[in-house]
Amino acid sequence: MSEWRTVSVRQELIEEIEKIIKTGLYRSVSEFVSEAIRLRLEELMRTRGIPEERRKEVLAKVQEQLLYSPKHVWSQITPEGNVRIGLTDYAARHLKGIAHVMTEPVGKEVKKMEPIGMVETWMFIFDIYAPVSGKIVKVNEALKAEPHLINEDPYGEGWILEIKPKNSLVLEEELKDLLTAREYNKWVSKIEGRLRE
Repeated sequence: MSEWRTVSVRQELIEEIEKIIKTGLYRSVSEFVSEAIRLRLEELMRTRGIPEERRKEVLAKVQEQLLYSPKHVWSQITPEGNVRIGLTDYAARHLKGIAHVMTEPVGKEVKKMEPIGMVETWMFIFDIYAPVSGKIVKVNEALKAEPHLINEDPYGEGWILEIKPKNSLVLEEELKDLLTAREYNKWVSKIEGRLRE
């Protein structure tokens, strides 16, 4: 009996994943599974007290799964179908000592590539641009008290907010304009090269 239930649950899970993929929130089953594994891995590492250095090492591999904008914002589809965003490691390294984070409020409709917030250091203000259109549905409240989380853990606890896309067709088109990790790193290398000249 329990063996039959295991098979039944697996089949139900596969059917649910297939429904989610048809909405356009994920490009494939492997993308969905990768996201689920990354979130669980991050949670386990935090709760088990794995040192930050080791967590960064493991999560560096996860960064390959994200999409990036030229405005130094990473994007990730959550299991709920929202787009979670944050600043890239490159931006976090160059914005040393983030002292304040401000974002548009939950419920605000936003458009792709328009400002949705800012981070402030003691000498610099950096605008955050929406990588996709939709409605802000979640803001990382921890950043109010601990804005330095962006510097310390930009792809984990330092995430900034989540946007609920208008619909899957618009989202699919907007995601096509974002960069893969390899494309983003290549673009950043060009910037670094210009800065050194």
